[in-house]
Amino acid sequence: MAWHCHGQKLDPDWKWAALERLFFIVNPVAGTGRSAKGFQAVQDALHVKGLDYGFAFSQYPGHAVELAKEALAAGESRIIAVGGDGTVREVASALQGTQAIMGILPFGTGNDLAKTLGLPTEPLAALEVLLEDYTRPMDTAWANDRFFINIAGYGFDADVLQRAERYRQRFNGMLPYLLGVAEALFRLRRLRLTLYGPYETITTDGYIVVVGNGQYMGGGMRAAPQADPYDGLLDVCLFRDMPRYKFLPAIIRFVRGTHLSLPAVDYFKVRELRLECPAGGPLDLDGELDDTTPVTFRVEPGSIRMLVRP
Repeated sequence: MAWHCHGQKLDPDWKWAALERLFFIVNPVAGTGRSAKGFQAVQDALHVKGLDYGFAFSQYPGHAVELAKEALAAGESRIIAVGGDGTVREVASALQGTQAIMGILPFGTGNDLAKTLGLPTEPLAALEVLLEDYTRPMDTAWANDRFFINIAGYGFDADVLQRAERYRQRFNGMLPYLLGVAEALFRLRRLRLTLYGPYETITTDGYIVVVGNGQYMGGGMRAAPQADPYDGLLDVCLFRDMPRYKFLPAIIRFVRGTHLSLPAVDYFKVRELRLECPAGGPLDLDGELDDTTPVTFRVEPGSIRMLVRP
């Protein structure tokens, strides 16, 4: 791995002099190259400010986890994920439960967690959030032994993601996801779902189960509009069975975050939830396909220290 260090000796009167060194883990292909371009603008600004920093580029799926662990072992205390939600998930999985502080430069395609946290996607504005140096303990979550930090989805959402993967070799941006939506609607699956919560068990036919630490998924769908990543709880959204002709209008409201008043939608908060479905199928964990049912979701309150807006 190539480590890169930059910076110069700071003037003690300089307003940034008290800031600790930042270490960036950059996914250069996130956002179809937008991440690399945005990070270059951040580097230019850091040079102007005379701030000490280091960085490393991830080269394959899972590499950001390795880089984050190596950065921790090297004594880095402020580690910044540069990319999309997949990069954020990988870095956070290594930092959760440690004393390290994490930041995000949201330069990917969807940047769903950044929307919940109110982080800007413009490079210099995103850097200013880091330089404010305001940290807050934030929740993370698990699906069985699989880590996630934003949202887990099962059913229609995961079906969309699975189908979208087929188009990513031919198309960039949001088009593969939109094509995945169209195909998943055409092949809509009605699932037999059982949810074991702390106070009741729900058994029903349905289409979607979303478990949210953050509010957004899929590049901006406000699936869990009341989710708060600081409240020590996970928000659960269940789409029960409905006539198929009503599903598309319901999904449009799901995208906008106005679906909670629909008769077929249940919404509640839990610390832990078990989901079973005989049909099986993958889970969507922060935009990556992983694991399957049966699955137990649980929250880890305040388990990562995140740089956010004051």
